[in-house]
Amino acid sequence: MNTIDILGSLIKAKMGASSGRLETTFGNSGFGTAAGRSAGLPGGGSAGSIFDMLGKMSGSVLGGGARAPGTGGGSGGFSSADILSTIGKMVFGGSGNPGLGGSAGAGANAVFGALAAQALALAKRMMAGEISAGGAQSIDIDDATAVIAGLRKPANAREEQQVRDVATLTIRAMINAAKADGRIDEKETERLVGKLREDGITDEEQRFVLEEMRKPMDTDAIVQAVPNEQVAAQIYTASLMAITVDTDAEKRYMQELASKLGLNQQVMAYLHQAVGMA
Repeated sequence: MNTIDILGSLIKAKMGASSGRLETTFGNSGFGTAAGRSAGLPGGGSAGSIFDMLGKMSGSVLGGGARAPGTGGGSGGFSSADILSTIGKMVFGGSGNPGLGGSAGAGANAVFGALAAQALALAKRMMAGEISAGGAQSIDIDDATAVIAGLRKPANAREEQQVRDVATLTIRAMINAAKADGRIDEKETERLVGKLREDGITDEEQRFVLEEMRKPMDTDAIVQAVPNEQVAAQIYTASLMAITVDTDAEKRYMQELASKLGLNQQVMAYLHQAVGMA
């Protein structure tokens, strides 16, 4: 079972608010400034577009800040899945493991990971008084975090399993968030599974998604499986993508999730603004 492929198919199937939130993130070249102001960062904490930010991460993990198609200030007619696939290719390359290289799932992992690393690093620098009034900051991450965040191609089987484990937890977190209003609509379930089938997801992978959707909501189990703050911020970001957050129940859920994950207000504010939520 390839959970990277499942994650990509869920994004391509436009689960919850994911497609619109991703398009907002991709198209808003100034999201860093707004996010920084919301989080109280000096100078706004501007980081440019998501692609500029990815290119600056940990020694330019995307090859010197290369840009995805249609990213000269907007989506340029490309769908979020198209851009995610390009990001996946930029990170993992066009060869190697077909389940990881070049997929929308790999791209989604990289976007969630980059936003999480940026939010955590900026919050820490602000708390330490290290952010200058100029605002724009490059973010350096260690090698182990780069793998977990989906920003470097796994070098061995152990690292590849780490990436898959994070993808599995991300899927579970997104589906759990979708249960926040007390139910998952059966028609939406059927639509999503149908889209997964059309995308070539295997019977085993379809069963995994169905089983997760039919399980009782269990936020504590998801939180207990989180190994570190980087993954915590990643699954919080993915959860924001999975629901609209326009009901009291969904708002309470996201607040509860952040609290249990130990995320502070600065991190939350940055991530909310980055995905188009004031």
